Amino acid sequence: MIDLHSLFSQFKREKQFLNGVTPATIRSYDKSWLAFVAHRGCTYLQYLTEASLKALMVSMVASGLKQGAANSYARSINSFLSWLHENGHTPQHLRIPLTKAPKRVLKTYTPEEALRIISHKPASRTGKRVMALLYLLIDTGCRVNEALTLTRDRVDFDNLLVTLKGKGQKERIVPINLECRKVLFRWLNSHSHALAFCTRDGFPLRYDNVKRDFLVILRACGVEKSEGSFHAFRRFFGKQYIRNGGNPLYLQRVFGHSTLAMVNRYVEADNEDLQTAHRALSPLESLKRR
Repeated sequence: MIDLHSLFSQFKREKQFLNGVTPATIRSYDKSWLAFVAHRGCTYLQYLTEASLKALMVSMVASGLKQGAANSYARSINSFLSWLHENGHTPQHLRIPLTKAPKRVLKTYTPEEALRIISHKPASRTGKRVMALLYLLIDTGCRVNEALTLTRDRVDFDNLLVTLKGKGQKERIVPINLECRKVLFRWLNSHSHALAFCTRDGFPLRYDNVKRDFLVILRACGVEKSEGSFHAFRRFFGKQYIRNGGNPLYLQRVFGHSTLAMVNRYVEADNEDLQTAHRALSPLESLKRR
């Protein structure tokens, strides 16, 4: 009888050292494995079947686990199941079926709210650090973790470019505008550490602490926190980019996504977009204009 525990450990090591996945991805694998063991019970390779994997998803959802979390765990385990098949451990490419979660259009900041945020003038050092971070997020649509791991040698002030390290340690170069360059230049001149955004002693910032400082800024601006906190600025960037006539293929490159399907998740039309499009394209409206 082959126990899956040792195979899963081998899978993680290969993902880490051959594919270069991040520590965060490894942690997500570990959490998904705990869920797999808790709901599947039996971890012997011989008992992996389509029926048992379907029962696993049913068990996760029936236990009260949110559908989004259940699907997240399933995707991680499915990566392991693909590895098992590719390495000859299973004759069939097995997968955990995903549950259909209700589709929601996540809200983001409005242009008016974003303007109030970037117009804020904090006096404290932490406030100025958060503002520099927000300028970068709003101007590039990057993930907050990409910004927090940015080093000063990756900021090309002359050519208005920033090199970000995204998921899977993949690097991509994104442009910045003059206003963002000005704010980043001032902030980097305030310290001499390698990390662009760091503690006073140059150490990496904890996400929770940065979020706390960000919420202080929002309260000072009178802006309600949007869904996803920092990630809402990524949605904001995507929506404004498309609204202003941007090319979706360029947006895909800026976001660092492998497919346009992922880009579409950030820019799905909300009521305002639909109303604007309808006013421009409505057959009745065009008849009235004749």
